Amino acid sequence: MSAETLIVRCTEVYQSKRWVRIALVLLIVLFSALSVWFGYTQLHEESTKDYGYAGVFFINLITCATILVPVPGGGIVNITSATWMNPYFLTLVASVGATIGELTAYFAGSLGHTFLASRHSRRYKQTERLMNRFGAFAIFLFALMPQLLYDLIGLVAGSIRYPLWKLVIATFLGRVLRHAVQVIFGYEVLRGILFS
Repeated sequence: MSAETLIVRCTEVYQSKRWVRIALVLLIVLFSALSVWFGYTQLHEESTKDYGYAGVFFINLITCATILVPVPGGGIVNITSATWMNPYFLTLVASVGATIGELTAYFAGSLGHTFLASRHSRRYKQTERLMNRFGAFAIFLFALMPQLLYDLIGLVAGSIRYPLWKLVIATFLGRVLRHAVQVIFGYEVLRGILFS
């Protein structure tokens, strides 16, 4: 069974059962609230020294997993970690974590199509036109930008049932470029300042 088929089946169950909709919405709200709490109280640059690449992965995952609520830390962790970690592997690990974290917007969009289309019709229609016209390229460009902008396109991609595999590839490529810039800055500039 493909991921798209699974999403369609889950959406059918979601739309037919009121208690499932309420449970999923509560689960997304709870996950977002826990991610915000964790991001603001537990994440800091020293986490990577304690947990290494796993710390970088989880910090990037958590900072990208919240929807429309910014959790700071991913960029600064990537920059500071580049002073002592392998820059290539660091970029890869950060990008994989961020890509997985960004999937929450897609799944929330696939659950809330009616809500998005009715409550935020102007912005939704603009983003939907952008997605229909540029598809993966739009996702790639939004993946280069701050998380709040990406959340909007991720929500719309989920609501229009954009192919998940295309979203993952475009998001990953955008995040690789974004994180590579952060890591290069940390490796070349910050490392030079700290260790010269």
